[in-house]
Amino acid sequence: MVLLNFGSLFKKFNINMKILYIANSIIPSKTANSINVMKMCQAFADNGHEVVLLAPDKKNKYEKGVDDVFEYYGVKKNFLIKKLWYPDIKSGVFFYTLSIFFFLFFNKKFNLIYGRFLHGCYVATLLRNNVIFESHAPDYEKKNYRIKIFENLIKSKYFKKLVVISQALKNMYLEKKYLNNEKIQVAHDGADEVLDLDNKTNLLGDKNKLKVGYVGHLYKGKGVEVISSLAKKVDSDVEFHIVGGLEKDIKIWKDKTNSKNVFFYGHVQHKKVGNYINALDICLLPNQKVVLAFGSKQAGMNISDFTSPLKVFEYMSHKKAIIASDLPVLREVLNNKNSLLVECDNINEWMAAIDKLKIPINRENLAKQALSDFAPYTWKNRAKNVTLLI
Repeated sequence: MVLLNFGSLFKKFNINMKILYIANSIIPSKTANSINVMKMCQAFADNGHEVVLLAPDKKNKYEKGVDDVFEYYGVKKNFLIKKLWYPDIKSGVFFYTLSIFFFLFFNKKFNLIYGRFLHGCYVATLLRNNVIFESHAPDYEKKNYRIKIFENLIKSKYFKKLVVISQALKNMYLEKKYLNNEKIQVAHDGADEVLDLDNKTNLLGDKNKLKVGYVGHLYKGKGVEVISSLAKKVDSDVEFHIVGGLEKDIKIWKDKTNSKNVFFYGHVQHKKVGNYINALDICLLPNQKVVLAFGSKQAGMNISDFTSPLKVFEYMSHKKAIIASDLPVLREVLNNKNSLLVECDNINEWMAAIDKLKIPINRENLAKQALSDFAPYTWKNRAKNVTLLI
């Protein structure tokens, strides 16, 4: 087996790659997948490549009030975004795929096609483009026609490799014998390096109390039920701050929790999330054994066994003391030195962990190790690593 580094090859001849990223994410939106896509495009460009992002033109689903997409996500304007036709009908995905086909047919300048949109990556191979497909969930468990598209994609000689977000997901693909070990690369999600750890949002509540926080969605299995239970049992010197979530979910959990020591901030633009994390003393990752994903493709699927939460890396990059559920997939990144790992549904263990981290030196030691261990997980490093082709 010979490993070919496209980046090194092109650099040798003083030429940067031209990369086309094909996505099916709604941009701009509140979804984590859109953050991943925008950050990766920025990171490819940061590594010296010329990048164009293809995304569906779904104006009726865009996040309202966003004038500048790059500013909304907190990314540089170092790549281009091209929106293609995606009619708001049941068969819209077909027309979007067709739009991608014609775009590629008339634009043959790209050295590499990278993407998370299965249909688009497949048609790219039909037009003899080198393709890397990134998977965040097992595509063999999707609808029958998707399985066929996936099988045809990986059979193509232009398919270079599959990038997955966890070793657990790679093992799932290997068990199905779709691809051999060398054709699947693990690349956990990432975060940006944080240059200013002192830029903090003024949180609600009492500034003298311990501020325990959570960033992310509030759908089933994300662990808000744990926070709700903790809020009713912890000492009066502890507050909980929850950043993110849809309005309907916030209303449900406000009613369920009904505690004066819990503060909900709702959705915050990703570029501002870091300032909230900076203001926290402890960050929670209370994933449960069943986590139901938000979004169309993975809706209703239990992602707990193979997920790679963005918040893990954002907490680490902000030098925070982390308490997380002791789940195998989270142990791929976290350990007993850079976090406190507890049984996911054992409230007593969560309470004991918070009590332990009331001592500042305990928080500082965990936080230092978390920041140190974060180094390989920057978006720029991720983008560099996934351009290694077999």
